[in-house]
Amino acid sequence: MDHVNAVNDRSAERYLLEEMSANEADEFERHYFECEECALAVEAGQVFVANARAVFSEAEPERFPEESGSKHGSEASRESLWLALTAWWTKPATLFPALASLMLGALALYQGAIVIPGLRSSLGEPRVLPAFQLAMASRGEGSSVVVAAGAPSFAVSVDLPPDAHFSGYLCELSAAGHTVFSLHAAPPADGQAITILVPTNKVQAGSYELSIYGQDGNGRKLERISTFSFALKFR
Repeated sequence: MDHVNAVNDRSAERYLLEEMSANEADEFERHYFECEECALAVEAGQVFVANARAVFSEAEPERFPEESGSKHGSEASRESLWLALTAWWTKPATLFPALASLMLGALALYQGAIVIPGLRSSLGEPRVLPAFQLAMASRGEGSSVVVAAGAPSFAVSVDLPPDAHFSGYLCELSAAGHTVFSLHAAPPADGQAITILVPTNKVQAGSYELSIYGQDGNGRKLERISTFSFALKFR
């Protein structure tokens, strides 16, 4: 998936609303791990969706105050109509599709009118990005990565062994034996590190391992070259 297809297909919105198949979601995740603009769009959308869901979940139907004595026919009719509408809206079978459609339209408008233009503008501006150089894993403790709470992402850099010469590299981040994500990296220039942007919405505080594997010309995974461990903390 390239960035143009992701934008035209409204992939960020469909991903947030869980309208993608498992294969589509995996493909989009691989893309936005490598695309800063899509990663920021997903994060902004997650905030929007969370706020929208909170509003709908906390909203309670207003009831007409009961008046003393008998009700007039028009008042009873208005209350019956209100109760019918609120009963329809609170039925799960109708609430979720309606809410999803409403959120999809609102999110698309929000992304198109506010988020995407803002991201395009901010991407052209200098900004500070938390970055950490990881040390090769050993018997001792790994590196310590401390990220400010609310930061959208952080970067980790690793040096390859001098004798590592492959057509490409596969970088796998894992925690407790579970792969968090994997992505491909082109061979860096001599003496340069591989730097990976990690969206904070995909990780939580804990211990991680970043394993680097060589790849052949067909992109097949070969032997593991090195492993870097680190403890992630938020402050």
